[in-house]
Amino acid sequence: MNGDNNDLLNGHNGKVAGGLIGLVIALIFVIFGIWKGLFIIAFVLTGAFLGSRVELRRELQNLLDRLLNSRGR
Repeated sequence: MNGDNNDLLNGHNGKVAGGLIGLVIALIFVIFGIWKGLFIIAFVLTGAFLGSRVELRRELQNLLDRLLNSRGR
């Protein structure tokens, strides 16, 4: 029976993730209200955006370091 559940979820990861995100957003609205919920969601998205920029910058720096070090050898 456990294998059946894995087969059911295979290929539907995006739908499951979207459903869970929708559930979390709905819970935030129910618990905190629409305006406070939007405020929380805005700050979470801003934090995720800024975190991805820092991560991207770090990856780009590592790539440039590897490229420049390989040319110097």
